[in-house]
Amino acid sequence: MTQTGNIPQQNTETGMEERPRDAAKPAVRQRLLRALASNWLLGLLVFGAALVFDLHNLGTPGIWFDEAFSVELARQPLPLLWHIIWGPEPNMELYYLFLHFWLGLTGLLGFNPVEAVVRLPSAVFAGLASVMVFLLGRRYLELLAGITGAGLFTLNYLQLTYAQQTRTYSLQLLLTCIAWYALFAILTRETHTKRWWACFIIANTLAVYAHLFSIVIIFAQVTAYGGLLLLPGPWRSVARRRSRAFIASLLLTGVLILPMLLESLQGPKTGWLPVPYLREVVVLFQLITAGSNIYLLILFVLCFCAVLIALLPHVPDSASLLQSVTFYRPGDRQSEQQMQQLLPIAFALVCWFFVPVISSFIVSQGSIRLFSTRYLVTVLPPLFLLVGLAVVALRWRGAQIALIVGLFLIAFSLVPVYYRSAQVEDWNSTVRWLEQRSQPGDGLVCFNNDVQQGCQIAVEYYLRAYPNGTHFSSDSPGAFSWENFGPVDPATGSAAAVDPRALALYAARHPRLFYIVGRVPTSVAAAQAQAAQYWLDSQYRLLGRIHTPTVTISWYATS
Repeated sequence: MTQTGNIPQQNTETGMEERPRDAAKPAVRQRLLRALASNWLLGLLVFGAALVFDLHNLGTPGIWFDEAFSVELARQPLPLLWHIIWGPEPNMELYYLFLHFWLGLTGLLGFNPVEAVVRLPSAVFAGLASVMVFLLGRRYLELLAGITGAGLFTLNYLQLTYAQQTRTYSLQLLLTCIAWYALFAILTRETHTKRWWACFIIANTLAVYAHLFSIVIIFAQVTAYGGLLLLPGPWRSVARRRSRAFIASLLLTGVLILPMLLESLQGPKTGWLPVPYLREVVVLFQLITAGSNIYLLILFVLCFCAVLIALLPHVPDSASLLQSVTFYRPGDRQSEQQMQQLLPIAFALVCWFFVPVISSFIVSQGSIRLFSTRYLVTVLPPLFLLVGLAVVALRWRGAQIALIVGLFLIAFSLVPVYYRSAQVEDWNSTVRWLEQRSQPGDGLVCFNNDVQQGCQIAVEYYLRAYPNGTHFSSDSPGAFSWENFGPVDPATGSAAAVDPRALALYAARHPRLFYIVGRVPTSVAAAQAQAAQYWLDSQYRLLGRIHTPTVTISWYATS
């Protein structure tokens, strides 16, 4: 069949018109480009890339005490778990409940709670948080801003630290990003606002139940919204129209989180955190950049440029400067509208970053301590989105690409720093040493077993993750009880583990004894543990000993 130009020809056998191949190719190419540019596909690619880093060596570093506490608490029967999280341990309720059902599911599937299994949800939550950072940049700035923000966030030292820990921080980070996305949607969309209000309320409520520090993030949202009521730009009128709904959403969130707030007044406080000084702020920034001062300087220069570029459209006689370095074009309505939107976005991101840092620092000068790098991981998304804003505001596409590649290379070069330093405490090698030597009937004694230290809690995790029949008995001096959320015998407490009389009675019932000392909180307790160990050395035959900076295990023959 002969075809002429681009005129469709008719197939004589089917009666259908045939579209010429050269006309079909552009349509196919456009569909392919649209598919590649879709948020779903790009989000999936970001999620996959984030998982590569979040899952790498996931099970290699040993579990440290806080992670062991999470697992051992979550594996308790649901009524007991519910009693503890609505009693002496009210924070992180949502995460503990999730982890409880996760351990139940993996247990049914035949998986022991080894390091990779218990950390997997945190890695997935972190990967989803990377997607939310990408979507925030993609939707409210530009594609390159989303890629820049998500890429730097994924490669960040502090983010990777908590993406690979059996703690709530990556879940809280995900919920916080969702809440901010919903707030941005409320201020920029004219449709489906009820859905976004519901999303905003639910995400903030769940974030608080994931961790109480999320209240500080809500305070940052309130600060941002208050500023948007005053700042010039397209968001001001919308913020004013919806201010009543915003107040109503805060009140409803307050009602929903009230039970947890009331219970937290009776729960443990954060007195273990020190009063922060300016050096702690410096440490926070150094952790964000894995100790690279050059990277830190680049990030803050770009953030400063982002804020400056957002402010310049509202400064008289700045059009020529904007035109020379940014995408701004006088008379171009689209570029003018885009430039006007930068100020409210930059202001909201600045509030998201600085308000938690500053407010937690100020509050922590009193009895309530909130300034901690583990809590402030929630300020990473706005930092890297501000960097993305500075990148996309540049006039030259080549400069944008070069800057993104340079930033990624620096961030990627720092990733090995995290993997080399991921081991926080070394319980795994010592407990496995114990299991290789233990026999039925052996006794185990741990000191210190205070709930905030938890020698027995950390050891029990490994005894259950890699079971060989070894376990603590309820008559072990100073043994810990989840039912009591403290010592089995409240009268003697953990001090029984360093009492020679209690040790002698226990040793008489066991042919061999493992005496474990770990996480001793004070010099007085350390002296008590050392005295008890000297007494055991003098009374029984030492069969072996292993020592790490975290824990010391001594193995004795008692008969």
